[in-house]
Amino acid sequence: MARTSESALQQEMLSWIKQNQYVYLASSDKNRPHVRPVVMFLYEDRYFVATFSGDSKVSQISNNKQVEVCIPLLEDGHTGYLRLSGHASLVHNAALKAEASERCFFFDEYFSGYDDPDYTLIELDFDYAEYLRPGERNSQGCNLKRY
Repeated sequence: MARTSESALQQEMLSWIKQNQYVYLASSDKNRPHVRPVVMFLYEDRYFVATFSGDSKVSQISNNKQVEVCIPLLEDGHTGYLRLSGHASLVHNAALKAEASERCFFFDEYFSGYDDPDYTLIELDFDYAEYLRPGERNSQGCNLKRY
């Protein structure tokens, strides 16, 4: 298949992201990578993960902000993936934590409110994507950096 323009490619990838909230988040502790499933959700065109404050990903991101998310794709029996690379930050703004918590479908099952000390909101800011369409052999990459 021919290469797609970067803008069209970004829209196609966004469509997959909106369909797939379950993703694999990679962070690192010193030189060792750690990958785990998380729920990533969109709020105001920004990506977030809600987690427990004591989870290892919180301390790993505090020490090394570089992260990657992998979203496995399946369509018509064919597999592919979407990898998003960038950095993460812990959100301390109470208003943003409150608004984002409303977009997280499982929030009320685990947290007593946006001010629950066990609740940490992580924002993911991606600058690069690699996309392998289901059934294709070659991936495409594109810059996601916002100007």
